Amino acid sequence: MIYNLDRLKHQLDVYNLDAIVAATRENILYLTGFEPVIKTLNPYYGQCYVIISRDEPERVNVVHSIGEVDQLLDAVTPLGKVHCYGCFYREYLSSTELTEEEKQLKQWSTVEKADRSPAAALSALLIALDLENSRIGYDQNGFSPAALAELQANLSQAKLVPASEILRFVRRVKTAHEIEQLTDSARCNESAIAEVLDHLYEGMSETELSHLFELSLVKQGARPSLTMVKIGRHAVGGQRRQREEIRLAPGDLLWFDSDALYQGFWSDIARVYAYRDAPPVARERYNALACGMKTAIAEISPGMTGSEVFNLVMSAVHGAGFEEYRRHHVGHGIGLEPYERPILSPTETECIEAGTILSIETPFYEFGFGALHIEDPVLIGSETNRLLTQHKIQQLMILD
Repeated sequence: MIYNLDRLKHQLDVYNLDAIVAATRENILYLTGFEPVIKTLNPYYGQCYVIISRDEPERVNVVHSIGEVDQLLDAVTPLGKVHCYGCFYREYLSSTELTEEEKQLKQWSTVEKADRSPAAALSALLIALDLENSRIGYDQNGFSPAALAELQANLSQAKLVPASEILRFVRRVKTAHEIEQLTDSARCNESAIAEVLDHLYEGMSETELSHLFELSLVKQGARPSLTMVKIGRHAVGGQRRQREEIRLAPGDLLWFDSDALYQGFWSDIARVYAYRDAPPVARERYNALACGMKTAIAEISPGMTGSEVFNLVMSAVHGAGFEEYRRHHVGHGIGLEPYERPILSPTETECIEAGTILSIETPFYEFGFGALHIEDPVLIGSETNRLLTQHKIQQLMILD
């Protein structure tokens, strides 16, 4: 099972829900194993829904656009009922014998059975599941106001309950499948950084650095996103585009804060290297930030709040001699979204659970200096924690 079935069943009981309707790209992928193409083709209005009932929580029921319904062939979770909407033609004009997969797709592709709108298809599917008079959680982050209004009009006797945060809560504790995918994502990210380091030369531009990094990700089957690779003092403006005129010189710090997507799962890791030389202040500060990281990895335990982790890390960095260090957070949950709860901030009251994956980080930015930054994904265990990367957090590395 790719999703946390027991946790989902418990939440259905806690909120007294007879069913829950997922509607965002992330939640649909979480429950089925496929990313709804309609959410890419039409990110603001494209609609796909996955319904899980309390009576049969291990099976997914799907509303899908008929044109892209072949995506259901990629579903990992057992399928229940499928309702399509829209118009799309897959013809069968010969006597060629069809495969079992083609027969299934042909059944889903029957235009005459398709509903006129996504909300109409969703209403019909909920009625077919005998849920028209039930208490239904809906993933409000993936519903347009018009779709919600049509659903409410069609199912006037149902009680619709906002449920996006319920699904996010279920996703916090990762399954074995998610841990594997998140590990692969992080390893792709690390490998791309290593490939860049293997091809460094004096005078290399920021644009070439980023292109080489992103090409390496693509070759591994991952997708680059939010690539931040910057040179020297220019890393203080990390979100701006890379520039051809900014080039690597001896004494520069080379900063990576790179996000990648692998099979829909995010990695967010950060590394800083010194090119040929580094001033003593950079080494000292880096050592203090590394102390904060090591302390977090060793001492975070289930039941701690995000604010307690924040205080733990900040105390470790300050105690290691970097008393000027300031941050608004020192990490965040990660999974199908790059930022998930808990956020490791001074105001976070949410507790960390065993099975959560945290992207722990200690960044520092200074005008005229640049950036120092370490970030790694860490699986929180009942007794010990585990890095998903192969990173050994040591002193600042000097590149020849």
